[in-house]
Amino acid sequence: MDEVVLTRSLQERFPGIVVSGFTASAIGTGQMADSLRVQMQHTGNSSAPKTLIAKIPKANIGSRAASRLSRCYEVETSFYSEVCSAIDARVPDCYHVEYSAHDDEFLLLLEDMAPAKQGDQLGGCSVDDAMLSVTEMAKLHGSLWGSPLTKKKEWLHRNSSESVEVTSQLLQGVYPAFCQRFEGRLDSEVAKVGQQFVHRFPTYFAAQPKSNTVVHRDFRLDNLLFGEWDGNRGVAILDWQTACDGVAISDLSYFVGSALLSEVRAQHEREVVDHYVSVINTYGVGITNEEAWRQYRLFSFGGFVMAIVASMLVEQTERGDEMFMAMANRHGQQILQLEAMSFLS
Repeated sequence: MDEVVLTRSLQERFPGIVVSGFTASAIGTGQMADSLRVQMQHTGNSSAPKTLIAKIPKANIGSRAASRLSRCYEVETSFYSEVCSAIDARVPDCYHVEYSAHDDEFLLLLEDMAPAKQGDQLGGCSVDDAMLSVTEMAKLHGSLWGSPLTKKKEWLHRNSSESVEVTSQLLQGVYPAFCQRFEGRLDSEVAKVGQQFVHRFPTYFAAQPKSNTVVHRDFRLDNLLFGEWDGNRGVAILDWQTACDGVAISDLSYFVGSALLSEVRAQHEREVVDHYVSVINTYGVGITNEEAWRQYRLFSFGGFVMAIVASMLVEQTERGDEMFMAMANRHGQQILQLEAMSFLS
């Protein structure tokens, strides 16, 4: 990326702009792509921002291989170019998007939402911030609920019987190495749950309701920005690399299970679920609190799956390992406390 690329990329959105210089510094904690805060000097269009966020491919070979396998670069760029404008949830404004399927290269230029702050995946969040987060989540799900816009977008429809079999084999293949890497850090009861679950993944998938909207699939604190907009505290949603058609409540269970510490979650998760239902039903969805709670229990396995697979496929880092352990242990406790193993009987 240089001044020529920035000028070319921004001219459609900001006609006449010429970027004469810039500096870039790494931000965020992403393990599938790199994000840079770009501070620019430019002329020709006074409405163009002085700073923006550039998102580019990861240099690490393992992460690049995982990106091809998951199609995450294709998915995120497609989200911004084809779906983003139709949702009510707060998302960074996209100034430029491009993707090359040939070499799996991409470039996203996004609004810099500073001074908004990234959520703390390891420390967790308050119940109030969880409520703010699920409000935006419900706006995402509600605005695309059963939408014809998404029907023919192949990149959204990636959950086939073949992909279930591939995921099942992948889980069984990597779980022993996952347990070995995190021996002593993974709760022993959680490890036992995982051992049973990875052999019953097809049963778990078969128990799921039909897809009903576009889901984020990695809705967690690292992918949220908390800030003030229009005088009110709120949340913006980042990192759309895993977006797909799915079941709305899967995002809810995934988020609550990792964002709230176990003792806080056990006390407050029912009220968070009820709040989500109250917001999404403003879109005419009509889901009951009891059905939402049943699905919430079922999808408590989602975060555990992500912790296993992602930790073994992307570049290993110290913070990454801490994050995946927090996810695995919190979701494991969620599964146990909600008696979710009963869905696999």
